[in-house]
Amino acid sequence: MVKKLIVLIVVAVLAIAGFGAWYLFIRDDAPDALAIADSTTSSGKVIDAAILDGNWTVAPGTGSEKTIAGYRVKEEFAGARKVEAAGRTPDVTGTLTVASGVVTKASFTVNTQTLASDEGRRDAAIKSRGLQTDTFPEAVLAITEPITLPKIIDGTVFKVSAKGNLTLHGVTKPTTVLLSGKASDNGKTFVIQGSAAILMADFGIEPPSIGGFVTVRDNGSLEFIVNFKQG
Repeated sequence: MVKKLIVLIVVAVLAIAGFGAWYLFIRDDAPDALAIADSTTSSGKVIDAAILDGNWTVAPGTGSEKTIAGYRVKEEFAGARKVEAAGRTPDVTGTLTVASGVVTKASFTVNTQTLASDEGRRDAAIKSRGLQTDTFPEAVLAITEPITLPKIIDGTVFKVSAKGNLTLHGVTKPTTVLLSGKASDNGKTFVIQGSAAILMADFGIEPPSIGGFVTVRDNGSLEFIVNFKQG
């Protein structure tokens, strides 16, 4: 009787541990991809390009379009089930310069040491594995060619393509990013949103693995929303 009780307890513990591993590592509850949308409160008027001329710096932003950047990857459980994982941080700095309707300079830096996901063990792991944020505490995206802005309507999202360099894990590689942008408050605020595909091998990143049980796919993406203010 005692032996049967011990066996039942062991089985129950293993079952709970198994459920815990499933809950922590293969639940698919990553946040939705970042996006910006047309404003319902802006004037809808065409913004004079000259209003946007000058130097801009990263600002916090508000609500669902606040400044934030991070990664999105696929995790694979036991070689079968695949789920998305995302880590983000609002710790972003940078500048942007506009002259005669052309973005001549733009770059922003992400503090990778403050990236946070829905799982603390994942966040702890990337400090020494994968992104190795303890060793490489910054990721930088900077344009390498000017971007000509289209006609901008107050509060309406526009799209442009940007060529630049992405520095990640201490390695710099060229990239092309499709950007969504929006100016609001008659040009007083400016926000951009985009994502860049990442092949980890290109940046010397070894995809993390937890005992071969949970592995990270080699391809992922950098995603961001960055607000700017003049001055």
